Amino acid sequence: MENKNKTLEESIITAMDGSDIEQIPFLPYILQDFWELGSSSEQTIRIIKKHKPETAGLDVLDLGSGKGAISINIALELKCKCFGIDAMEDFVVFSNNKAKELSIDNICTFETGDIRTRIKTLGKYDIILLGGIGPVLGDYYSTLSQLTPHLNKDGLIIFDDAYIEDDSKTDYPSVLKESELLNQIKNAGMQLIDKITINEVPGTEEGYDKEFMNLQKRCMELIEKHPDKKDLFLGFIEKQKREYEVLSNEIIPAILVITQMR
Repeated sequence: MENKNKTLEESIITAMDGSDIEQIPFLPYILQDFWELGSSSEQTIRIIKKHKPETAGLDVLDLGSGKGAISINIALELKCKCFGIDAMEDFVVFSNNKAKELSIDNICTFETGDIRTRIKTLGKYDIILLGGIGPVLGDYYSTLSQLTPHLNKDGLIIFDDAYIEDDSKTDYPSVLKESELLNQIKNAGMQLIDKITINEVPGTEEGYDKEFMNLQKRCMELIEKHPDKKDLFLGFIEKQKREYEVLSNEIIPAILVITQMR
């Protein structure tokens, strides 16, 4: 797929909704006000408890784990064994330090790596998480085809992603129509068994506004520190503004729960 031809840096900046790979070294500063990046640990935990009531000892793989919020909260609350992989070393260091600080580093660990290649060497898991990282492994069919060999029987793949309703006039190239999304899931031998859409989560719009204000504030601080890179940071702000507009008005963000066809 197209994403396999991207450099690691291009994949990182795409996943983070940036506009230029030169923004990557500044991401830890820009995102310092965030712990959860792209997914909700509260909603993810709710889904796991619903579909896997006996949670202690479950093996969880967190692909694109960011700063580790999802895995750490899962390990804390559900006593699952969590392993996260992310390409941003600063985020991985933060995650491992946080897990150690909370005394769960025996069951919750993180590694720096390119998930596109690392996935081939991994074992099997009860739950695989992809929290808002975009099509890093390709489209749904390609992604699920690569993940299925690493899923235990009755295991779950939990995507934080988005889709477009079939009757919508929106044309957003990287987001599938709902029927095409379901078709790709089916063709991969999988099925969608649950989903939580954005309109089911209270306070989301207010959360978006606060997140954008924090991003904008940090970028403006960087402009003061690095005036020669003003256009770089303004570009990040504009891309983020557009992404939040899309999330609010044009597509349907959702947590999708997928399992093998029964």
